[in-house]
Amino acid sequence: MAQHTLRSGCIAVAAACALASGALPLTAAMASADSPSETVVPAALLTNPPKDLVVFAGTGGFLHQPSGSAYSQSGYVWTKYAGGPDIPVPEARSDVQMPGYSGAGSDIVAGAAADGYHLHDMDSGTTTTIRPGAGQRYMGTFGSRVLTVTTAADGTVTGFHVLGTADGQQTDTPVTGWPEGATPQATVLAGDADSVVIRYIQDTGGTTAARAALVDLATGAVTPVSGPLVNGSRVVLSDKYIAWYTSTRATGTGSAGQLQIVSRSAPSGSVSTVQVPAAPLGSGYSSALRSVGIGGDSLLFTYSVSHTGASTTDDTLGYPLYTMPLSGSTTVTPVLDHADVNTVRQGPDGVVAVGGSSVTDWAARRFTAGPDGTPMGTAVDSDPPVPAPVDGLSLAGGKLFTVRRQWNDGDWVWDRTVQPGSPPSYGTEQSFGSPFAPTHCDTAATCNPPIATGDGNISQLWPAANSEGDAVTVQSPGDSAEMVTPGATGGTLVDAEGPYVVYNGGSTKKQYIGDADMGGTSHVLFSRPISAAALSGSTVWVPGSTAGTLTQIDLTTQRTVQTVPTDAPCVPSELQAAAQHWVYWSCGPSGPAGVHDLATGEDVPVPTAGPAQLGDGVVVEHDTSAGKLTLTDVHTGTATTTDLAGLPAGPVADDRRVSWAVDKYQGGIAYLDSGKNVHLVDPHIPASTPAPAAGAFIYPGQQLAPGHSLSSSTMTLTMQTDGNLVARLNTGKGAGQVVWSTGTSGNTGAYAVMQTDGNLVVYTAGGGAGKGGALWSSRTYGHAGAYATVQDDGNIVVYNRASTAPLWSSGTYARPQSIYGGTTLKPGWWTQGTYTRLVMQTDGNLVLYRRRDGAALWSSRTYGHPGAYAVMQTDGNLVVYKSGGGALWSTGTNHHSGAYAMVQNDGNVVVYTSTGGPGKGGALWATGTSTTAR
Repeated sequence: MAQHTLRSGCIAVAAACALASGALPLTAAMASADSPSETVVPAALLTNPPKDLVVFAGTGGFLHQPSGSAYSQSGYVWTKYAGGPDIPVPEARSDVQMPGYSGAGSDIVAGAAADGYHLHDMDSGTTTTIRPGAGQRYMGTFGSRVLTVTTAADGTVTGFHVLGTADGQQTDTPVTGWPEGATPQATVLAGDADSVVIRYIQDTGGTTAARAALVDLATGAVTPVSGPLVNGSRVVLSDKYIAWYTSTRATGTGSAGQLQIVSRSAPSGSVSTVQVPAAPLGSGYSSALRSVGIGGDSLLFTYSVSHTGASTTDDTLGYPLYTMPLSGSTTVTPVLDHADVNTVRQGPDGVVAVGGSSVTDWAARRFTAGPDGTPMGTAVDSDPPVPAPVDGLSLAGGKLFTVRRQWNDGDWVWDRTVQPGSPPSYGTEQSFGSPFAPTHCDTAATCNPPIATGDGNISQLWPAANSEGDAVTVQSPGDSAEMVTPGATGGTLVDAEGPYVVYNGGSTKKQYIGDADMGGTSHVLFSRPISAAALSGSTVWVPGSTAGTLTQIDLTTQRTVQTVPTDAPCVPSELQAAAQHWVYWSCGPSGPAGVHDLATGEDVPVPTAGPAQLGDGVVVEHDTSAGKLTLTDVHTGTATTTDLAGLPAGPVADDRRVSWAVDKYQGGIAYLDSGKNVHLVDPHIPASTPAPAAGAFIYPGQQLAPGHSLSSSTMTLTMQTDGNLVARLNTGKGAGQVVWSTGTSGNTGAYAVMQTDGNLVVYTAGGGAGKGGALWSSRTYGHAGAYATVQDDGNIVVYNRASTAPLWSSGTYARPQSIYGGTTLKPGWWTQGTYTRLVMQTDGNLVLYRRRDGAALWSSRTYGHPGAYAVMQTDGNLVVYKSGGGALWSTGTNHHSGAYAMVQNDGNVVVYTSTGGPGKGGALWATGTSTTAR
């Protein structure tokens, strides 16, 4: 598990758009009321401060390497203390182990070149070339001079040389005057424009010690520095002092480090020892002296800190930069709230350090001695906060998900609600959790951004998740997720909606439909041949059996809901579905492509300029060759394409849900600009009502409009124009006998809707959820996601999606052909044989119909008695009774206990004795319809 702006017009957007992305918004007068409107969500900033490596500090400026982002550093630049534009220095390099590698002590920057070393004077703009002599190895540049070293074959230093220029000629001054018994080391400890400090080993009567020598660069003369160097000592060379220091881990009042200090003007003079107290951070903290500089007569330094307990702001931003007198003190004083622990660079008259009070107040600062001798800091170059890299962007159901790379290189998902409007609005960002798989969208040619599932969750492909192979996660807020594990590898996540996912297995060449809410371990509902696929509620759209057709399959029963014709001249290679109203199909990158309107059955051709996403009534495409995002409005039945925004090609070829995203449920659009600001766009396309339910199913949010029907092989459920929802048995010539209704006639224009709360409701024409006007309901509310279906057995059932348990039914399923004693045939009761169907009608008539055309072959002639019912009595008599009692008709077969009736496959209805039956005899009564039934 993983650890847990270019614009063609920012339309009707707040001023933040221009400020944040550099794009200019159109004025309000330029956008019509129904034009897209936009707002900008400012980029989230990395919680850790910007990186800025200070290489060295000169007299009038400093060389540093600022970072354009936390993960891709820009080149080296020279910045003047007095201000002005940064000056790129492409030849500059940094080596923290070699002071002066790119320069020190002046405004000259050195860079290696084929013809020697180029010394660039950043004040005059001139360049001098120094060419080391044969056998000389470069050690560093100090002011306008280059220090080199020569060594023997065994690495022993044989000499140092100071190279410079005089009267246009290169000069070479050897370093001389080493004490008796000194063995110079090829190690420069510090340096500026006038001197360098070199390490050497002193042998005194067989006893050796590490020492430091101050070398005058003008003469090459060596002056030993008093006192030995402790192993690991680091040296600071200021205009007045030479200091070397070591650190120790300390707590409380202990010493975090020790400095030895001598006067630069008398290197061999007396040494002062200064103890640096532990950082004043309280109990549970320990500290050690880390980086040191000298400003005037004051010490400036940082600590490396560790502590127990939870992470703090200081852990992220850095602990303070402190000061204390060089004369010593038992206390230290912070001069900068937070500082880069490693970036304290000694300059000729002070120190340059990087830090600030927060990520929005981060800068390189120059500290020099103030009027009272204490250090004063001045910002000499601001480091803007770094926007967090975005590795994924998904939008669904009014919720925006952003996957951002954090300071520790781990991804984290954040979410917030968004609302359409002029301009759109957005809520406070919430932490969603760590994704289970890295996206790799900033580094790889292909990546795995999450798909928002429309119910507040996200789904993501996790390649090679475990020994089973790939996994598809469906993750809820926090670190909990269900995994669909098909047992395949090398696959792709095609689509996700609610708990359902579509995954194409690379190794198995199969397409898997998963349900994260189902039991078992793999969570795979079924598999099928790989094809284009698009989820819509609890159904999936796939190409039909012939080109130009699309088939909708119910995921629970795997039954075909409906097949619709399209204008596609191919078997589509990509499908998308939105708002239960639109299906996008594409024949590939070269097209053609179109959007099928499920309400009208019409197709609207759309462009194929790049990757596309379907929204409610819109198609958004990224034309990477033109560097723009386009919006195609299809809601009127005619495609109208306009430029939405300038958007260069993204980090991956298919940057859907990486650089931009579309809400397929509500039609909103989001895209990233170069500053990682998120632009939210409301296209102002009217929300579509779900297309009228079709086939045998009605899913959450779908309506059954007046005149529309659902059908199975035996039953048709019709929302009549008079307001009555009626179930009729099918005949060979269409819907026939009524077996059930809501009894809501007399309400012209009423409609049925399968609400998202699980309730099937009939509303008046002007009614609806939150409006009133309910005429009838299945009373199954409280079961979000429930759906209704007309089954092949004739029953109309509302099912709980989560458990597939029936919540309500019409009770109109087909009964057994044999009707035994004690059976009551209530209104709507029916059964059938091969050629005929026996129905106890709601008007009180018991009728035998011919199935092929619905013709009545026989009846009890008891119509006109609504609510009447029939009973196959235990005495052998089949009787039709009034609803309030009283026989209306009977077979007259009483006194035959155990007799039963049968709807035979030959078309006859017969009452038999208890021991009789077809081929056995014992017939007591019959309709005599065997000859007319076929």
